[in-house]
Amino acid sequence: MRPCTSAVFYQARAEMNQKLQKLGEEYRALKDVGASIGDLPDLENPSIREALAEQYLTLGLAQSAILDWEGVMEAESEETAPATPEKIEELFSAYWVIAETFRQQYTGLKELLDAEKNGSRPAPDGTPATGQTTAPDAEKATAPAPKAKKA
Repeated sequence: MRPCTSAVFYQARAEMNQKLQKLGEEYRALKDVGASIGDLPDLENPSIREALAEQYLTLGLAQSAILDWEGVMEAESEETAPATPEKIEELFSAYWVIAETFRQQYTGLKELLDAEKNGSRPAPDGTPATGQTTAPDAEKATAPAPKAKKA
């Protein structure tokens, strides 16, 4: 694996944007001439566009980062599949769990999310855990301030 550097991340993001743009152009061209767009994702749906962006970014990261692998076999034989961009896409498209696990571990997202959880859960009784006192309690006033007399 290559380390997850800024260069790798931004290259993967650029590839994601290019794929989305190409798909969008194809979608609009078919729609403009009245051709069937049933084989393409519904790019007018924001949830689908967001999911595609995540998928393409994860795929771009993997294709930029994975240099070699072990234990990934060809579908029809007992031979190890080569770690090519096509085989990476085939694996990630067939098994979303592998793609998502890769993305979380490669980008360190899993560690960030796990660290975020530490100490921030509510207590069993539903109240949040209290933090360390950083300032003493204010003293209680003994008597109200005198009011000014009207002239």
